[in-house]
Amino acid sequence: MATIYCSFTYSAGLLFLLLLFSPAGSASADIVPQTITAHVTETVVLPCRITVDGEFPTVEWSKEGLKENITLLYRDGCETFGMKNPAFHYRTNLLLNKLKDGNISQIIYNLRVSDGGRYHCRTRREKQWQVHAVIILKVGAMPEPKLTVVPSSAGGGVTLECKAECWFPEPDITFHDDEGNEITAEKPTRGPNSTECFTVTRRAVVQTPINSHRVTCRVHQRKLNQTKKTEIYIPENVITN
Repeated sequence: MATIYCSFTYSAGLLFLLLLFSPAGSASADIVPQTITAHVTETVVLPCRITVDGEFPTVEWSKEGLKENITLLYRDGCETFGMKNPAFHYRTNLLLNKLKDGNISQIIYNLRVSDGGRYHCRTRREKQWQVHAVIILKVGAMPEPKLTVVPSSAGGGVTLECKAECWFPEPDITFHDDEGNEITAEKPTRGPNSTECFTVTRRAVVQTPINSHRVTCRVHQRKLNQTKKTEIYIPENVITN
């Protein structure tokens, strides 16, 4: 989708800054937040609508917690980059063909974990700001888990290792047989701390008898209520007492 850009002169910028920090027409505390869940690299639309009456207002999207908190600024019929947070350059836009209908939703492309947070949608008319939407964006990273057989010094059985690499938020890992029964496993271990993602590994020793030779690793992200599974088949002659 094409974006129309505006130049940003010093005088115009100074005037807009004065307007920006003037008292708002309504506080975000009056708005019930809406939660949106998405995943890394996806495109997401943060919904916001207004009633179009007369001249189209200035539209601003911002994200709490950022020193430069503006993620999109649209005024005078085009987008202005002067106050936009550099992390969102070329990654946010409006649904330009729907502006006439009052749809001022923000698109964010190629999502990053760091995009998660609370966003505010507001407009300015006649020097008064009005908040129209507060969106809580939750961004998860959920690559496919890996389940493998690993060498073990334990006496008997087969040691399975399930690894969830670079997940966000941190997930839970459990092992299950074909009937859905959970298999006892060691405590999970976590890789080095990271602000972007977590790598979690867990092992289980499969002994005979078991209900089946097919074992499933279930990786579950509680905060996002998302699950991914992978399974492995263990030949009967491999499992020992």
